[in-house]
Order: sequence, then C-alpha cells, then structure tokens
Amino acid sequence: MAKAANEPTHEDEHRRSPLGALVWGLFSIGSTVVATKVASSVATKGWKLATGRSAPLKGDYDNESTRDVVAYTALSSVLLATTKVAAERKAAEYYRQSTGHLPKALVHTRPSRQEKKQHKKLEKAKAKVEKKAKKLTS
Repeated sequence: MAKAANEPTHEDEHRRSPLGALVWGLFSIGSTVVATKVASSVATKGWKLATGRSAPLKGDYDNESTRDVVAYTALSSVLLATTKVAAERKAAEYYRQSTGHLPKALVHTRPSRQEKKQHKKLEKAKAKVEKKAKKLTS
C-alpha cells in the first residue's frame, strides 16, 4: 500500500536538518504576522466602506453600540482565521517546493494501522529467527 503524500519516508528523515525547523518557525511566525496585518486592514476598511463609520472600539461605551462591536469583532475574527490559514498553507507550499518535503511540524508521524500490523509481524519473524539461531548454536 502506498504512503500518503504527507507521511515521512526514510529518505525524508535524512534530508531534514535542524535549520529546517528554524526556517519553518520563521515562515510560520512571518505568515501569521502578515495575515494578522492584512486581516485587520481589510476588516477596518471593509467596515468603513459598509457603514461609513470608523471601526468600533471595545472600550468606547458612550459612542459605540454593543451590536456594532460584536458585528465588527465577528467580521474581523473570521477574516483573521481565514487569512491565517491561507498564509500558513502558502508558506508550507513554498517550504515544500524549496526543500522537497513538508516541515517536520506539519508531518503526520503516528503510524497507521497497516504499519503497526507490519511492525508486529516483523517482530514475530525476528523472534522466530533468533530462536532458531539460538537453537542451532547450542
């Protein structure tokens, strides 16, 4: 059975370097910062375009209605989550194109059911061979 595209191979483990984790950390942080800035800007400009007023502030109880604060918060939260996911996916895509594999932090490393079964079978075979070798040497 073929491995999924995001599962590491033995060759991937040899190609990874400690520097790769640092580079991915920088990509991840950078993409999050850029996504946050873009989402905030889009939310603020979109709110001003849609309502004609500046974005509501949480602490301004005299001038802003609760409804406006909640609506703006919901809008900006959705935009932030969306841009953050999109930016991280693009950063991961760029990292994969540059290195030939996904960052270790994004790779699914838990063994599959099939791999567990094969491991158990291999352990049984090894035990059997060791038992026969011991029998032959004694």
